[in-house]
Amino acid sequence: MKATVTDLVELACYRLRDVVVNWYKSWELSRGENAHPAIWQEFTEAFLRHYLPPELRRAKFYRFLTLQQGNMSVREYNLQFDLLARYAPTIVSKMEDRVHRFVTGLEPHLLNDCMSVSLHPDMDISRIQAYAQGVEEHK
Repeated sequence: MKATVTDLVELACYRLRDVVVNWYKSWELSRGENAHPAIWQEFTEAFLRHYLPPELRRAKFYRFLTLQQGNMSVREYNLQFDLLARYAPTIVSKMEDRVHRFVTGLEPHLLNDCMSVSLHPDMDISRIQAYAQGVEEHK
């Protein structure tokens, strides 16, 4: 869209619903009448601070670091992995790191099969997740 950093805030505000609209109005008022138009970074920091405080983000980060398949199905593990990975972007910034992190959390009966396949140079997260699910269904 090639929107400016101030346009991004305005566009995002059109998508807000319910109580978030009230939060946004309060946040805008708290900035003062003579405040410059909000830029994207200010908006996202305020939004995250309010709706996803640092303590919660840190907890989800550590939950991701310790995530293991355990008694979850591969599908359930996939969902948890994808949900929590966004809280650890530096750990899974490269696809091979993301794939490796996923595979090392699998149960031992899946780990050996998936580890060798994960070394393929074209392997991505969706392929390894589908492969692990297939292996689990055939065992």
